[in-house]
Amino acid sequence: MNLSAPQLITWVIGVIIGVVGILIQIDVMSVPALEDLVRPFWLVSTGFVVLAVSSLFRSL
Repeated sequence: MNLSAPQLITWVIGVIIGVVGILIQIDVMSVPALEDLVRPFWLVSTGFVVLAVSSLFRSL
């Protein structure tokens, strides 16, 4: 399996999604629109998935 570093914009998006999930979970930040749609666990999981998928594919 050939892994490559993700592009900067993909990395930033993945990290932001994960950090928002963590901040919502520890009650530092409140985003009512997001809290009604998705749990913080799924935000953090989505951030990790974005980072993993972008490592697998060069063009992401």
